[in-house]
Amino acid sequence: MTADQIALEMGVSVRTIYRDMKSLADQAIPVEGEAGVGYLLGAGFNAPPLAFDTDELEALAIGLRLIQREGDPILKGAAMSALEKIRSTSKSPTFLDDVPIYAPDFRRHDHLHMMSTLRVAIRNATTMSLDYESLADERTSRPVKPIALIFFPNAHILAAWCELRQDYRNFRIDRIISCTDTGENFTRQKPALLRGYNAHVREQMRRENCSEE
Repeated sequence: MTADQIALEMGVSVRTIYRDMKSLADQAIPVEGEAGVGYLLGAGFNAPPLAFDTDELEALAIGLRLIQREGDPILKGAAMSALEKIRSTSKSPTFLDDVPIYAPDFRRHDHLHMMSTLRVAIRNATTMSLDYESLADERTSRPVKPIALIFFPNAHILAAWCELRQDYRNFRIDRIISCTDTGENFTRQKPALLRGYNAHVREQMRRENCSEE
């Protein structure tokens, strides 16, 4: 499309189109322009939607508020950054602040700082050494391959492959005393471990349903 065509459709001046196209190019969006031909959007690129309906904004509001309650400090900062980006593209910038859906927090989470370390370990597929104290006050040190974080209403859980037990284990994050990087990476094993964990959970649920029957 030519700049004249875009300007007419958008109801702005051709000069505005020139500025906007330069701004898009500066953001690494593959817009190509040539005199006498017009502008072309590179193949395979789909611009994200810039507008949210009311239900989508309410979903974002509760999601961001839950992160403010449950997330670690870095994740909370990311939620605030995402909120500002949403505000900048929303037709109602203050809508998210006015949504009457709340996630009150009356608990004290002293372990949230550790979740940042665990999230990075999961992302990078890094084996960690945990010092862990069980609910029975049994203290162990064990290398684990962290797979996922699970947010239950009353507990935050690290799902991992435990090298000590040679099986999948769930660790309450508030019971982890310390965790350190062992320097070992398990990137190649990660997809299989995650599939195995999901199968492990499904089997546990099947057994529980059978026992209830």
